[in-house]
Amino acid sequence: MPETEFQKIRFYDPDVGYENLWAEKDDGGDYVIKSVPYFIYDISVGDTVRASEDNTDRVLSFLERISHSGHTTIRVRPSTFTLDQEEGEALIQSLKGFGAIVETLPPRLVAVDIPNKAHVESITEFLTSRSIPWEWADR
Repeated sequence: MPETEFQKIRFYDPDVGYENLWAEKDDGGDYVIKSVPYFIYDISVGDTVRASEDNTDRVLSFLERISHSGHTTIRVRPSTFTLDQEEGEALIQSLKGFGAIVETLPPRLVAVDIPNKAHVESITEFLTSRSIPWEWADR
């Protein structure tokens, strides 16, 4: 069986700048997002997007979202501890315990993919009850 080949797609937001996300080309020529965005809004793991190759620098650039996967993306930014501290490690393990996919950008940014809608409220209540700042990134 051939190994899956992922490609980077460049996203741009005027308030955020550029972010590259990993994606896999589907049978129709579109791309399925495989990584959790740290900065770009309104894109989640599993979303299908259309991209085109930029003739200038030969990079795939995002054009539009074709379909939403149903995953939810949130971002968590603890303000009283860093991810390498005991509290940070416990936070990551707790989020994973809810079934979330977690990607970290030390010292404080956590990008969280919630594949199961049933866990969204549990995760957001968990964070809020502990006064850990978070935001919706795709809803």
